Amino acid sequence: MNQHTLFPKVEDFYIDLVAQLATAQQKISLTYLTFDSGLWADRISEVLIAKAEAGLTVRLLVDELGGLFDQPSHALSNLALFNYLRSKGVQVDIFRPASPLGMKNRTHCKIAAIDQRTVFLGGSNIGDYYITWSDTNLRVDGALGDTFHRVYDFVRGHSTDGRELNGALDPSQLWAGSDRLWLTVPQQRSDIRTALLNLIRNAEKSVFIRTWYFLPDDEMLAALCAQAQRGVQVNVLLSHETRVRPVDFANYIHVHKLVCAGGNVYRYAGKYMHSKVAWNERGEVLFGSANIDPQAMYKNFESSLEIHSQKLAWDLRRSFYADLPTSPRQTPESYLRRSLANKVLTHTCHLVSPWL
Repeated sequence: MNQHTLFPKVEDFYIDLVAQLATAQQKISLTYLTFDSGLWADRISEVLIAKAEAGLTVRLLVDELGGLFDQPSHALSNLALFNYLRSKGVQVDIFRPASPLGMKNRTHCKIAAIDQRTVFLGGSNIGDYYITWSDTNLRVDGALGDTFHRVYDFVRGHSTDGRELNGALDPSQLWAGSDRLWLTVPQQRSDIRTALLNLIRNAEKSVFIRTWYFLPDDEMLAALCAQAQRGVQVNVLLSHETRVRPVDFANYIHVHKLVCAGGNVYRYAGKYMHSKVAWNERGEVLFGSANIDPQAMYKNFESSLEIHSQKLAWDLRRSFYADLPTSPRQTPESYLRRSLANKVLTHTCHLVSPWL
């Protein structure tokens, strides 16, 4: 059985990531939306360079738009960092789909695979500003095989400069030890969405969701409402503010429908809450990079690990409740008390939410 170590604090995740990278003996494959220049990118880069110089295969895949625009003031320094890594023997690949300026078909995966025994995944990319956010990340240790390294090749193979690597990989049969890996493959597979729907519907007593964006489609929202109406405790913690403000207004309507059905929805009011994880009382956990929105369910490359662990579910539950003091609950009354301008903006953003 795999071993799972939860990191409710981003800085603790970074510290352990650096330590585990230093133990690599054969191969490192990192996949992130952004690898942003700064203290932590530099510390990780030092280890990657040392391992590349020692003869290991060391690879870093970064989304082109993420590297340029996740922290726009660092765009040039990020490019300089990538070039420096290449000069030291690290293979740096830029994910660039056929429509490079389009917002769909991005790689949003967050994976750090070390040999065939350890992988990190979760909500955080690499960037100093992430340590000021509430986020959850996970280390998995076990006999993982080469699954995550093959996923690196698969995703890179969909980039315009890497089609020769788009080799044999069946996304419906991806296992990492005792855990199952699900992917969203743009316009082809929405397996993470299916796994999340199953997790919601399998719940008999409670289901918990932490998500940066909360824009469920009609079927998923109906499943959550149906569970709440039949007495299952449905708990959602979302970020009250994100970097895409229209999402923050659009989700009021989704939340209002769920609250009126009996669900509990909390709006994290700290800096940001960037987690992407769901679990139920049966110990079924879905942990990875996917938000609950159309981009993650259908349009981006995403990865989420399906885990069966009561211990991990309890650890996640403790982390969930630890954030509630800074997370006001949305109620039907609070929804109606908002200003007229806020309501108009909410309905306008809701109309365009399928494209956000």
